[in-house]
Amino acid sequence: MKNKTLLILAFFLSVLQLKAQETPADSLLGDLLSESPKEALLPERMLLSQRAFWGEKGLFRLVKIAPSLTAENRQKELRVRRKMFKVHQAVGIATAVGMLAQGFLGQKVYNYDFTAGTFEKYDKLKGIHENLATGINIAYGTTALMAFTSPPKQIHRKGISNMGIHRALSYVHLTGMITTNVLSERIGDNFKLKPYHRAAAFTTFGAYAAAIAIIKFEF
Repeated sequence: MKNKTLLILAFFLSVLQLKAQETPADSLLGDLLSESPKEALLPERMLLSQRAFWGEKGLFRLVKIAPSLTAENRQKELRVRRKMFKVHQAVGIATAVGMLAQGFLGQKVYNYDFTAGTFEKYDKLKGIHENLATGINIAYGTTALMAFTSPPKQIHRKGISNMGIHRALSYVHLTGMITTNVLSERIGDNFKLKPYHRAAAFTTFGAYAAAIAIIKFEF
């Protein structure tokens, strides 16, 4: 239940996104505009979650977690953003590795030969698979929260970008994660759902791996 709650939270955060292009992690400390501070220090387009936390009247500013809007303070916020995206990338890669391991174990569970093994061995294998799923869901939720709650970028770049594609793929793998988890809880009552669960898991990993790969390239 906790895992599903994490995924649903991540889903609603992604739905609340405005249609804004993200800049690459290495560009997060981009140029700060010196004129018209109040207009220049924050981008016109932000994720709604970022606006809620980091906007001019955002929660973090109201409770004094974030300082007032000045060029110097925004530079500090952009450094925080960069650190959060490094965590986002690192945990994201770890999540992908976990997905691979879970897929391997999942195949063993699905194809388990009871004529050659025992129920005890099957239960142990299934338990490892489920525990790994819990770890992946927590890591995935952490990755999403790092992206959705980081300070906003400084410059909005129009047109197609690698980060725009990265974000589009996030809708696919986030939907896949939720679908995979929901189906996994229902397989016990309906084994006919196994192929759909497996298909959702493969689709999720494919979109997730592509999302990681795309941010490594600039165009």
